[in-house]
Amino acid sequence: MKDLPRRILVPTDFSDTADRALLVARQLATALAAEIHVVHVRILLEDPHLVEEHQLELERLLTRGDQKTREVLSHHVSSETSVVVHPHLVRGLSASESIVEAAGDLGCDLIVIGTHGRRGIKHLLLGSVTEAVVRSSSIPVLTVRGDAVLSGEPAARILVPHDFSEHSLPAVQLAAHWARHVGAHVTLLHVVEPVVYPEFYAVDLMPDDMLHRVVERSREALQKVAQEELEGIPNSVEVVTGRATEAITEFAQPARYDLIVMPTRGLSALEHLILGSVAEAVLRRSRIPVLTIRAHRD
Repeated sequence: MKDLPRRILVPTDFSDTADRALLVARQLATALAAEIHVVHVRILLEDPHLVEEHQLELERLLTRGDQKTREVLSHHVSSETSVVVHPHLVRGLSASESIVEAAGDLGCDLIVIGTHGRRGIKHLLLGSVTEAVVRSSSIPVLTVRGDAVLSGEPAARILVPHDFSEHSLPAVQLAAHWARHVGAHVTLLHVVEPVVYPEFYAVDLMPDDMLHRVVERSREALQKVAQEELEGIPNSVEVVTGRATEAITEFAQPARYDLIVMPTRGLSALEHLILGSVAEAVLRRSRIPVLTIRAHRD
């Protein structure tokens, strides 16, 4: 993503969480001189067994419902700000697929979407439209929890987790691009995950002195990345230890940062079930918005 976002798509289901995402989108649109396209998806249930008469009646009902929804949508997105907001109603069989398709049809280069942050059994049973969008979207996706803590400057202090893989580089470059435009400070964060065996094995794979050396080498490597990719941008580097998801979420406190930028590998449904995703785990837990960019898959 070489250019700054000029068209921002915001899906809405008229919930408080969606309104929170729209608020962030308005802030970004103001800072980036962008326009907003608010999309509501009406889910259709196809039934090939319906007789023609019933299909026509259902279509008449849907058409009346669409008109009412358009009126509500237009009123919902009205604002006294200078940001241009376009409302859209689309029909589809899948919310996530319709959102991604609408972003392409409208020429949008950023999606800002709310997430309920479901975890555990609720997430397993209900899934997440937001995470499906994150996995399938070819453009960056900014996720905002309903209880997110927002500042007046949505990208003034940017945190970029970096694991020294090729997948991390696009996130650093995207953060740098935004930072140069809005005058942001960028922090690169690396998490060292100590390998610990159960007490049964009576071994400590990474003693304290080795852990200290790994942390220092990681800091040096992170500083090199900052020198190469963040030239001319106020920046800092941090190295912490722990499990990646928990460490990133704990470090990214609202008092310190406004935005997290992370790569996601766009795993398929089966791969996601087996491997999971640090980025998706972070966006479910983070109290500040998370901007994900899809990395190239191996």
